[in-house]
Amino acid sequence: MKEFGKKVGLYLALLLAALVLVPSALCQGLPSFGNVVIVVGENTDFSTSYNSTNMPYLTSLANEYGVGVNYYSDTHPSIGNYLNLATGNILTDNDSETPESFPVSLNNIALEVQNAGGTWKDYVENIPGPTACPGLHQGAYYVRHDPLEYLTTINQERSNFVCYNQFAKDVMFRRLPTLSWLVPNGCDDAHDCSLSTFDSWLHQTVGPLLAGPYFRPGGTGLLIIVFDENNDDGNPDCETTTEGQGCGGQVELVVISPYSKTGYQSPGGDSRNYNNSYDEGDILRLMAQGLGLPTSNLGWATNGVPMADFFSSDNGPK
Repeated sequence: MKEFGKKVGLYLALLLAALVLVPSALCQGLPSFGNVVIVVGENTDFSTSYNSTNMPYLTSLANEYGVGVNYYSDTHPSIGNYLNLATGNILTDNDSETPESFPVSLNNIALEVQNAGGTWKDYVENIPGPTACPGLHQGAYYVRHDPLEYLTTINQERSNFVCYNQFAKDVMFRRLPTLSWLVPNGCDDAHDCSLSTFDSWLHQTVGPLLAGPYFRPGGTGLLIIVFDENNDDGNPDCETTTEGQGCGGQVELVVISPYSKTGYQSPGGDSRNYNNSYDEGDILRLMAQGLGLPTSNLGWATNGVPMADFFSSDNGPK
């Protein structure tokens, strides 16, 4: 009997050790997504955008689905954050860099999708060139807000860079690619125009998406709406190419899926980051892991946290 008690004690000790070592495997599971859509807004503090007066539509989505209340952008100015979302690397703090002056050959989320046999599109307002690609509102195209253009491993796939108005058609006819990267112009993303303009753009652009089969019960869609950086104020407030410093300040992250917890406010949870917050690397990790892609060669996202806390533990669409 004494020997049996020792064996039971050893078993319980081993079980406790396993629970300590792999809590995420036992307590959190990440759903499998069929389609991911991401859109980035510009230069706005968390308290300014997460505000029903300034952005009633986005705030309603945040309150219905999930909002990151401890999400910090990694740097100032814009370009490093955009490249970070696509590659897991900040790379530069020079907003004047172009795809010609700063080609990037690193691995990225679109390449991983492509290598896995999936599809991707870059839906862009006001693409320069002979093709007329109007925006919802008149505005300028900023290439630094279009990170896929910098990536030499994919930017020769010109048929994947399409006009913004193609998105509505792809939603209507249920032909969204695996990854949709939405690039509003400088007015519609709130860089040059008001937050209400961006809010209106979101309502008209993602409203039909959320009403359709990708996001109704039984759908497997994931929509990420995030701001690139705050208004260059607060603390931290710095330029860096070092990950996890929170230098771009606290900004709003909204995560939407049929799997979402209702009205969830995420406290973050990446211990590598400033204030244990989530950052761009964690968004990239969520997109890659949620699509079942390799995550071992995606910079800061390689060891990122996939933000599974946003989703229901039973992994079933609500």
